Amino acid sequence: MKAFVQQKGIELPEQKDWDNVMRLAKINGTTGIVGYVLMTNPGIADPELHAFGRRACMQELAIYASRAEQMRVLIEKFNQKSIDHLLFKGYIVRNYYPVPELRTFGDIDFVIRKEDRARCDTLMKEMGYEPHTDWEPVFSYTKGMEYYEIHTDVMEIDVSDKADFKGYFSHIWENTVHTENNSFEFTPEYHLIYLLTHIAKHINSSGAGIRMYLDIAFFLKHFGDTLDWEYIRQQFAILKFEDFANITFTAVEQWFGVKAPIELRDIPEEIKDSFLEFTLEGGVFGKAARDPGLTYLKNEDRSSETVSRTATIMKRLFPKAANLEKRYTYLKGRHWLLPVAWIHRLFITKGKIRYHAQQAQSIMQTDDEEVLKLRRLYKEIGL
Repeated sequence: MKAFVQQKGIELPEQKDWDNVMRLAKINGTTGIVGYVLMTNPGIADPELHAFGRRACMQELAIYASRAEQMRVLIEKFNQKSIDHLLFKGYIVRNYYPVPELRTFGDIDFVIRKEDRARCDTLMKEMGYEPHTDWEPVFSYTKGMEYYEIHTDVMEIDVSDKADFKGYFSHIWENTVHTENNSFEFTPEYHLIYLLTHIAKHINSSGAGIRMYLDIAFFLKHFGDTLDWEYIRQQFAILKFEDFANITFTAVEQWFGVKAPIELRDIPEEIKDSFLEFTLEGGVFGKAARDPGLTYLKNEDRSSETVSRTATIMKRLFPKAANLEKRYTYLKGRHWLLPVAWIHRLFITKGKIRYHAQQAQSIMQTDDEEVLKLRRLYKEIGL
């Protein structure tokens, strides 16, 4: 990854486990990048692995070419219908990569105004897209290899209990600029704050893979000290986000050699090592080879040194109204309807009884020390 970021040759130790390298690349969605580095550094691996690298890289390039063209057509249609659309995250940050096509993504996200929701839905269906998720504020559509998530908001949860993240990101259109292709983008400072918060949101749930930190590395390389860092510091203070920004910028500097023009607080080596292992082994969204019970128990009470399995299972069966109202919008302002939402949820998910039983089994069997270790890591990184 560092060789790709710095666009320099790579030196590797004599003893290396290529099978493990490729396993980690696959679960982190960076096989194409590893393939590119292998392809552009002849001699660091045997010919068979170089051939694999070339195939992996070329495959990513071909996939991206198709998806990029479809996205171009979609943007053109939105402009014709005068539907404002805000592009952000991977679709924008990829332009800062030395090879944009190697910034993979499972879906393409963009934001529309709430008042344009009906017109957007009509347009997507007219263009042959099949609707799937229909839960305010996220709506998803697919067609072939294309997968779009269209948002009317960008932050539906608070990533920690320290600040009002939902309120902070409720004014997104006030922090945008109009682009040449008639789309909207976040201002650079706001986009960086959002990218960090997006990583924290995924870690709050289960985890975030190394690809998300690559985005930060290339964002910093692209903008660097042209950003208003005093403003960014002020926003971190508002969000009580200093500790998480510190571990993120420290990781980006250590892993990829990209420094943020901001003073960083020292972090113990054991914490940095644990954070790297947590990031790599969890895969893109922290779920690879990680028992779901560990995530649920970690979230039960992060400040506690005890593990309550029964309470965790009960909260999975009967979630709070605040956790359900983003999907069952009739709960907003009507929390007395919570029992109705529980029954509604049970009816919708009745086909997943085996899945829920496996989750409960995982909760009952997860090792206590693993839970406490993960809670301590979350505390150290400010979440």
